Parts: sequence; C-alpha cells; structure tokens
Amino acid sequence: MIITIQKIAAIILVLGAQAAHAITAQEVMTKNEQARQLESVIAKVKLTTGGAGAAEKVKEFTWWRKLSGDKVHYNTLTRFHAPAEVKNQGILFLETADKTDIQMYLPSFKKTRRVEAQQQSSSFMGSEFSYADITTPAVADYTHKMLKEAETCAEGPASFQCYVIESTPVSEAVRERTGTSKSVNWIRHDNFMPVKAEFHDLQGAHWKTITFADNKAVLPKESKWLAHNVRVENAKNKKFTTLAFSDVKATEKVPDSTFTVQNLSRER
Repeated sequence: MIITIQKIAAIILVLGAQAAHAITAQEVMTKNEQARQLESVIAKVKLTTGGAGAAEKVKEFTWWRKLSGDKVHYNTLTRFHAPAEVKNQGILFLETADKTDIQMYLPSFKKTRRVEAQQQSSSFMGSEFSYADITTPAVADYTHKMLKEAETCAEGPASFQCYVIESTPVSEAVRERTGTSKSVNWIRHDNFMPVKAEFHDLQGAHWKTITFADNKAVLPKESKWLAHNVRVENAKNKKFTTLAFSDVKATEKVPDSTFTVQNLSRER
C-alpha cells in the first residue's frame, strides 16, 4: 500500500486534533469539583479510629454542609451526639477564597474557640483526619499536573480507569493550612470522583493516604456524587480513621442560620 503525502498530512491533522482535545489535569480536577458540588446536604456520620494496636473508638455526629454564595466554597457544621464525653460539641467551618475560619464549641466550658490557620493541619477530634481534610479542596488552591492519563484503580471490589494527578499548593498559606507539600490523586474516568489521594507533608515525606469508596449518585439527574465511606491511613503512625455516611439528604435546603456562632453554641 502506498501512503501518499496527502494521507500523511491527514493523519498528522487527526493526531494533532486528538492531542488538542486531550483533557488537561486542570480540567479533570474541575470536573471532580463539579461532581462533588452539592448545593446543600445533611447526613449522619460515624467516625471510627483505630490501628497500631489501639482499640477502636467510635464517635457519631450530624453533618450539615451548604455551598456559599461564590458557588465554590462551603459552610459546614458538625454536631457530635456520642459518646457522652463529646455530646453537643460542635465545629463550624466557614470557607472563603482567602481563608477558612474554624470555630469549635466546647460544652463543658460553655464557650467557643477559634482553630487558627497554623492548627488546621492538626487532628480533627482525635482522628487521623485533619481539620483541613474536613473542608472541601478548591481547584484554584492548587496547580495540577497530569502524571498518568490512564491507570487501573480499585474502589472496593470494583476497578476503574483513573487519571493520576499531582496537586501542589499555590501559596504558602495553603501549605500551612493543609500541612501538605503536594498530593497525588486518582480520579475516575467515568464520573470524575476520587478513588484515592496520597498526601505528602511539608518535608516531602508520605504522610497519609485517603481512600474513597461507595461513591453514590445522590442527585442522579445532576450527576452529583458523594463518597459514603472515606478512610485515611497515617503512613507514619500506622493508625486509621474512617468516616461512614448514612441517611444522606441532598435535596433538603439548609438555612444560612445553621452556620452561625449562635447556632454553634446552641446545645441540643
């Protein structure tokens, strides 16, 4: 078969067009953000800690979250119900483009205290999650680089094709707040939901791995998803924490008054 110059030119044009339409790391993470973007949601959450020979402990809380006016950041309230020693303890997260304001209500003292930015990479309620992990990562807070366009990744017993993307904080403020120098993210091709993320500390060492399982379409018509089981494993101390979501309500409107310091300190 003779390949003419015209055919070669046509092949080059097709390959060039395909390359031009290849999805970028920024686009993947934007689609990931959109897939997780719920206008408002209420859920029951069970937080379980254990590992490294420690006995498992369980805490239970209700989780309210609402998209703020900028349609990027969120306001979140967690209110603990069990065990008795944390009952009525609440944590309020108010996210903006510039900072995340976190305030904690301590019922034993009948007062609130602020979690400063430099403390937000510390443990959330004695777990391997940090306060920063409980907030919602914004695409604009990181620069994104495609490491692999396709890699088989597992979500429980199922396997999917995933993009592998490295995300690096855009500023020292984001580094300080999250305590991370970078993360590597596995994002599914089909629904753009995360399967796994590996986080590195400020010295570049592997700090923790978060896996996302039981991804469910909570608003199927809008293609909005929520991972109902999230697990973090600390690479340094070998401890783990899981978050298990139930009774998820993604169509119920949450009033803005939920996310006030007055409501935070109102015991149930």
